[in-house]
Amino acid sequence: MQTPHDNNEVIAPSYLSEEEISPFLNGIAGFVRDPKVGLFGPDSVFWEVNRHTLVYFLGAVQSVQMQLCHPWIATAVFEHSKIMSDPKQRAQLTYTYLWSLIYGDLNMVQNKAKALFKVHSRVQGELSQPAGRHLTGNHYQANEVNALLWVHVTAFYSRVKLYQALIKPLTPQQLDQFCQEAIRYAFCFGIPEDMHPQTWQEVEDYIAMVSQSDTLGRTDAGFAIRSFLENTLPRPIRSPVWTFLCVSLPQSIQVMLDQPQATPNNMRTAKRVQRFLKVINKLLPRKLANVPAYHEAILRINGNTKRDRMLERLNQQMIGRPSLVR
Repeated sequence: MQTPHDNNEVIAPSYLSEEEISPFLNGIAGFVRDPKVGLFGPDSVFWEVNRHTLVYFLGAVQSVQMQLCHPWIATAVFEHSKIMSDPKQRAQLTYTYLWSLIYGDLNMVQNKAKALFKVHSRVQGELSQPAGRHLTGNHYQANEVNALLWVHVTAFYSRVKLYQALIKPLTPQQLDQFCQEAIRYAFCFGIPEDMHPQTWQEVEDYIAMVSQSDTLGRTDAGFAIRSFLENTLPRPIRSPVWTFLCVSLPQSIQVMLDQPQATPNNMRTAKRVQRFLKVINKLLPRKLANVPAYHEAILRINGNTKRDRMLERLNQQMIGRPSLVR
């Protein structure tokens, strides 16, 4: 993995053009043994971590806290998405794209990756305030490799951590296997393999390095979205669940966004929530315990075309359509 020599070494932006993304999209096929299975499959650690409903959704909320500390990402989300005006639609669109890449067959993966690049190509603008090393008026755009890498790594970092907290520990070998599998997913966004962490230790080092660097900085947009997301949690569970999600974040992230920190009292609260969520996960019916796209992918691989009305209802709620990857 290529890394800067020090935390605050300035890296020139690396924007992806349509010509530059094409080799990545074509290269996706090189990772695939069976086009019907897609990028991963039932034996992959990537599916094992991402299939759990609680892990996936709580991981999304947690990782966004780290992403919002990147001024480009916070401004882009604030100015170009409906996360605050129509959060359900925004979430449904996100899950449609990402679950298609994780659970779709090869044809779907390639088509959705190409479509996502085109969506991101329209997301660009100028920063409205200084933050970290970034100045007012600096240009940003979504298809920039370093920003894409931060989104990608923080997303799977949070889910792996939550999987180990709520489901079961992963061995060092499984963690490293996950990193190798994540390279395939990164190709869908145009992230080169030599930029990607190769081992879990490299993931931890990358998160620590960026968290302590002036690549990140607080923005009004980022703080507004952070506050909005906290307030979307139901009031009776808002404070304890938010504490659970935030106490394990890097301290610099906690400080930047005024998040709960790892005080003894907050750690006790987080431990109680962890125990509660583990019980909830064990009590969930199988159809609810795993995201619907995972169930659909298993049915597709097994050649099962029988209609499943429960899956259709779950899909309708989560992505606004009855089916995605069958």
